[in-house]
Amino acid sequence: MKRVFRNKVIGFLVTALLLFVSWQFLYIYFINTQTDLDGLVSKNLAYSANELLHFFGYNSIVDIQFLFEEGKEVRYIILRMIDSNLPGVRIGDACNGLNLFGLFIIVIAAFPTRENKSKNLHKLWYIPLGILLIHLVNMIRVTILTVIATYNYEALNFNHDVTFKLITYTFIFFLWYIWMTKFAGFSMKKQTQ
Repeated sequence: MKRVFRNKVIGFLVTALLLFVSWQFLYIYFINTQTDLDGLVSKNLAYSANELLHFFGYNSIVDIQFLFEEGKEVRYIILRMIDSNLPGVRIGDACNGLNLFGLFIIVIAAFPTRENKSKNLHKLWYIPLGILLIHLVNMIRVTILTVIATYNYEALNFNHDVTFKLITYTFIFFLWYIWMTKFAGFSMKKQTQ
């Protein structure tokens, strides 16, 4: 039993590592340079959070600026309150959730399922659902950070760097836990021989 478990763990780690390296290569050399996927995800996140702010009665706007830094054009997507003199929240490529989508997909794709191959079919709907839910959590995060930036700017960095990272990663671990226990057939109970 220990050997089977050890082989599955090693198989998972090797598969996850290969997928992670492939994802990084794909992101750095194709997605980041040949597409505007980061920009599309960032804009969608900003406009979705803006609509959520409007739903709750806030007067906000998405401001997209192009600036030159070190001879290179850089896009800034900023969500801010119209009536505030404060700068708002900048949604950068690192904050748009695309890297979290990749990490989520890698773990689900690499995690072994029981011998029943039909369990792998669950990945076809669970991965898109997980990406959608992670994007929703990120949208709520950006919405709340915009309110914090307006009414308590000093608390912005702490909430961005600590509070919402903890919430977001906990949510992703929860999605992984659901996958492992409900769909992949992994049991947290000690197995008897």
